[in-house]
Amino acid sequence: MRMKKIEIGFLKMYNFIIGGLIAILGFAASCETKTEYGVPHAKFILKGTVESSLSIAPIQKIRVIMQGNSSNTSSDTAFTDASGNYAVSDGGFPANQTYIVRFDDIDSILNGAFDKLDTTVEFNDPKFINGDGPWYSGETSKELDIKLHPKK
Repeated sequence: MRMKKIEIGFLKMYNFIIGGLIAILGFAASCETKTEYGVPHAKFILKGTVESSLSIAPIQKIRVIMQGNSSNTSSDTAFTDASGNYAVSDGGFPANQTYIVRFDDIDSILNGAFDKLDTTVEFNDPKFINGDGPWYSGETSKELDIKLHPKK
């Protein structure tokens, strides 16, 4: 009987020591782990000018739409100014991105009538600037000058 009490006491002490070591090791391992939440993102900027293919004159009030190539991306819309300048942007994952860009004359009274143009812009191996850490990689930009043809 006495031998059984010694074995039970030894097992309780052994379990206590093992449990304590596991708890210490568990806390030590969790203190070194840094958990971060979020999705890395970056800003993709497209800018340029829109001109007439015949007169090389800038065209104002041309609607420019930059749409991501996948269904889960947003779009940005801008209009050209009096100098034909535009700038559109989109936020996305900091990797290669492809955008569909549409140039559409929606005010043919002011500037004449021009055919619409759809084109694809690819940001391959983009270099980002002004990032602020692991989540925001910064921004990258491309220039795209367009010449629209007058409607016939």
